[in-house]
Amino acid sequence: MLLNIKHVPLMRKKGLMLFLLLIFSGVFTSCSLKSTHPLPEGTWNYPGGDASAMSMVFDSGGSLTFVGGFKNFHPAKWHLDKKTRKLQIKVSNYDKSPIECSDLLPEEYSCMLYNPGTDSFECTLTSKTKIIIFLGWNFFRE
Repeated sequence: MLLNIKHVPLMRKKGLMLFLLLIFSGVFTSCSLKSTHPLPEGTWNYPGGDASAMSMVFDSGGSLTFVGGFKNFHPAKWHLDKKTRKLQIKVSNYDKSPIECSDLLPEEYSCMLYNPGTDSFECTLTSKTKIIIFLGWNFFRE
């Protein structure tokens, strides 16, 4: 079906154009707003300060390597539940002592707490997470 727009009054043309603009902008906006939550894959660094610099390297296959510190925790594994955004890290040789995190952490920080039920460290990872706090050390995404 062909639409002959020459015979449509100017106000209707403007209304039709506005309607189409709203429809298409809504489609493009909804596509661009789909938040792709990042995986922890890659290197997260503690730059040094109170201790020597160290890193946590999250491999795509779920293995975790500590560089420069926490080497007694090898082998280590990680898993991210994509639905709940819960990151779990299982380490070896952890003495299971309690860890505290501040309740006043901004959303860019994600503090890993030990969960005895799953025998793993857990935190929530979002697209805004810039720092993972592991055993009191701030690891920044590289």
